[in-house]
Amino acid sequence: MKDGTTIRGDIHILLVGDPGTGKSQMLSYMSGLSPRGIYTSGKASTAAGLTAAAVKEAIGDGGRWTLEAGTVVLADKGLACIDELDKMDEKDRSSIHEAMEQQTVSVAKAGIQATLPARCSVLGAANFKLGRYDANKTIPEQINMPATLLSRFDVIYSFIDKPDAVKDGDMAEHILREHWTGAVIKRREAGEDLETGDVEERYVPHFDPVFLRKYIAYAKSIFPILTEEAMAIIKDNYLNIRKQGEGEGATVPITPRQLEAYVRLSEASARARLSNSVKRDDAERAVRIMDEWLRRIAGTAGTFDIDIVLTGISSSQRSQISLLREIIEKLGAGREDGYVPESEIAREAQESGLPGSRVESLLARLSQEGMVIRTPKGYKLV
Repeated sequence: MKDGTTIRGDIHILLVGDPGTGKSQMLSYMSGLSPRGIYTSGKASTAAGLTAAAVKEAIGDGGRWTLEAGTVVLADKGLACIDELDKMDEKDRSSIHEAMEQQTVSVAKAGIQATLPARCSVLGAANFKLGRYDANKTIPEQINMPATLLSRFDVIYSFIDKPDAVKDGDMAEHILREHWTGAVIKRREAGEDLETGDVEERYVPHFDPVFLRKYIAYAKSIFPILTEEAMAIIKDNYLNIRKQGEGEGATVPITPRQLEAYVRLSEASARARLSNSVKRDDAERAVRIMDEWLRRIAGTAGTFDIDIVLTGISSSQRSQISLLREIIEKLGAGREDGYVPESEIAREAQESGLPGSRVESLLARLSQEGMVIRTPKGYKLV
């Protein structure tokens, strides 16, 4: 734009799930498929490795500093795949905030001040805190990542490993046949004449990876324009969801950040068709994708509550926590030491409409986050 303002067009996706659900394989494959795709693991990455590092030359005069590009800079106009994102040190992980939102990396090191381009999509992967999905908690609560970083992802997909006889059988058949096909192809390349019919053809990719790489590169060169019909669909859907947040005590279902995600997804759909226009089908596809992940990640009582993603806690939980703090403060005011037994807190909370099962978990959360002091005597506000 003329005033220097830029609009981010790349989509950021986070995959979170149980171990063994193929997240790392997906990231590794996508980094090889995408033009300028870079793969890195969070366990072995630092802030400098992800963004840029100032390095002092060891040859020549030995006193000159240079910049070395990190993952998101090397992946400019491509794809940065970051595995084990939840295992990174918090200081290192926070370095990619600017790259994800502004698509730049600002460097001020060793007398060097520069702004490097980082116009890339980020495909991240993370595991649940306790190893596996807990149905009693929201998904953002189970990810060891700050809400400020979670909110920068346009789409968050959860991979939950649930035993299913039919699906497990299909997957086992596919994996076994895939290994078998790989061995057959290698032995044929070595000159052996194996009579296997066309069985292995079903397990060879329909599109050659080189072709897909060229297709993606060409699609990324297209900049589709939203049609009036597509804009109307996105606007109507956004406003209908926002209406759920009207009224006293209602939650905030979505924010303008999700509106931009609708646009980016619809434009991506048009690019996949190699079209210069974002049509009705593209907008409806974006709506379906957003509704699906929001319902699974930020859905509560049949509505959306984006605070679950933006702050890590839902609006209803925030109200319940405030109620418990008020109860502890009221009951502790008349005690010399200020400590209130859990049984009295639970009884008072149930009279206020808060289920006893929620009281125990919320008290544990308050204690864990340092809002209350827990001793054998009971609870006391900090």
